[in-house]
Amino acid sequence: MFKKVFPYLLFVGILLHFFACSNRPDDVLSQSEMRKFLVDLHILEATLDEHPPVNERERAYYYNALFLKHGITKAIFDSSLVYYTKNPKLFERVYTRVVKDLEDFKTDVHKGKYFPELPDSIKFNPAESEIWYLPVAFQISKDSTRRKLAFTIKNFSLMTKDVYQLRFLIRVAPGDSSRNVYAALRIHYADGNVDSLTHKVYRDSVLRRYTFRFRAARNVSIDSLSGVFYGSSHYAGKLNAKVDSISLKRVYIPALQDSLRIHLDTVKIKVAKSVPAVTKPVLPKRLQ
Repeated sequence: MFKKVFPYLLFVGILLHFFACSNRPDDVLSQSEMRKFLVDLHILEATLDEHPPVNERERAYYYNALFLKHGITKAIFDSSLVYYTKNPKLFERVYTRVVKDLEDFKTDVHKGKYFPELPDSIKFNPAESEIWYLPVAFQISKDSTRRKLAFTIKNFSLMTKDVYQLRFLIRVAPGDSSRNVYAALRIHYADGNVDSLTHKVYRDSVLRRYTFRFRAARNVSIDSLSGVFYGSSHYAGKLNAKVDSISLKRVYIPALQDSLRIHLDTVKIKVAKSVPAVTKPVLPKRLQ
């Protein structure tokens, strides 16, 4: 019996749905149109809350541009809102899709889909700024820091996607007693993660230039940069090395900075349970 009745009920349901849709007034947006408009409306309002306009007149310009984009008027939107409010099941169906679209949009933002497309003339000609403010040369001797010569740089302009380039000259005498000598550059993120590069340093009296070129890849704010010019696993009391011509540059694209900041604001920061304290470096005697 049920098998015979079910097709009939299904047909009646489809017919009722058709008539319900056909009863929608001409000045009311369809479910698809309403969904697309509401998605853009939520994005616009979130943007204006984050970056408030100078005055209400400027705010009105943004809303007028939204109506123009969708080819409707405020009166049509108001009529549509009244219609869907009186039909809560339809409105719930529309808003379920709106929430899904906003979640998809958030995922795309996290992936960097909406970063502006830049012309090659800007993309391949980034700006450079020197962020090293400590002495550019050091003499490492028996009076210097025993295990390593380290530094920490804090700068509010540090940004993900930047390239940080550390360059310096170092000469270590064969008589130096340090073992497993190394140099390093590290990027410390706000969530406690650290990315690092290390390189072996040779003890042969040859003056060598070391270059670390390190791109900040994580979509998290940067807390600081740190590094080591002259680290070792152990020593026997004799230190004899010179570090000279230190340079630490930030290589970045100015046109991307605002987009990157907005992107980072959408990333939930996890506070590390314990972040190792950074020892303040004891700077050795400067080279004469």
